[in-house]
Amino acid sequence: MWLILVCLLVAGGPAAKKKASPVMQIKFVRSGGFAGAATNVAGTVEFGEQGAQVHAEATDYHRELAPQEGEQLRADADPGALANAAVPATGAVRDGYQYDIAVVTKDGKSHSLTLRQGDKATRLGSWIQDEAEKIWRYRVAARKLPQP
Repeated sequence: MWLILVCLLVAGGPAAKKKASPVMQIKFVRSGGFAGAATNVAGTVEFGEQGAQVHAEATDYHRELAPQEGEQLRADADPGALANAAVPATGAVRDGYQYDIAVVTKDGKSHSLTLRQGDKATRLGSWIQDEAEKIWRYRVAARKLPQP
């Protein structure tokens, strides 16, 4: 009896938790809002051996994430946590933003999630909302013409 129990514990047994494949990429798109397509923003976070970096589509926005920020973001985007990431708001938000998120793991699987402005924010949702706003502000600042 003890031998079976020891073998199950050493081998992981049927109750052992399967280790999830690490997150390698997060893609996000912000759409909607009062101005519609004019305020759409898309970005990608890449996780690699050298750390994490985020860049935006249609602009040269790029930044390296601090190690702690990258590790926290990767943990928050774990597919096991995504199921609990969106708690729908109680009603529709007129002219609100929508955030479409795709998380790609090392095994090539993609996990999708949609958040709306007004949904209860998780750390992942808050980070994406903040980063989308940074990208938007960068894009607007880059459009300003130099004054003579």
